[in-house]
Amino acid sequence: MLKRLRRWLFGGSPAPGASFAPARPADPPPPAREPAPAVAADPAPDSATSGLPFEIRPYRDGDAAALARVFRNAILVTAADHYDADQRRAWSAAADDPAFPADLAKGLTMVAEWQQETAGFAQLVDDRITLIYVHPDTARLGIATLLYQHLEDEARIQGRERLVTEASQVAHDFFLFLGFQPDAEETVERDGVALTRWRMHKPLI
Repeated sequence: MLKRLRRWLFGGSPAPGASFAPARPADPPPPAREPAPAVAADPAPDSATSGLPFEIRPYRDGDAAALARVFRNAILVTAADHYDADQRRAWSAAADDPAFPADLAKGLTMVAEWQQETAGFAQLVDDRITLIYVHPDTARLGIATLLYQHLEDEARIQGRERLVTEASQVAHDFFLFLGFQPDAEETVERDGVALTRWRMHKPLI
């Protein structure tokens, strides 16, 4: 279904994307299973696609397997221009971690669907954007931006004064577009493989 959507919109041509991962700029970042989560950076959806019937809803227990597939595909495909095969393999292995479903249930996790197909998801834990992933077949349709806006709205309702994240090299510009400020570039290790990312923050007041 998602591939048919891409063929309908773009004639089957691949879509560029981005990838990301979050943490707290002021303090040393906590250990993370996915040192650089991936997000398809799509700040400017085409006007012809902005009215597509996406559904954004909270995470449900039965979503874990579908979100693991989105997670894996977003890293292996979308991040290919910024991370090599070993880096993407090490990063995407978090989808097979037994703790992955429990991690998805933390904080607020929002899921994007298109005609019952999972297109992406994003997570807020306290003031931290921990996950934003979009399936490569639906990259650049504005899904990542819509998911993020739900999380920022929730953070404001909770009275948060800022948001923090750890953005991959691919998602760095996506978060700049959203108003985040870079704090520092850092290198983290996943299964003995080094990955680079950016610690970033956004004031909400």
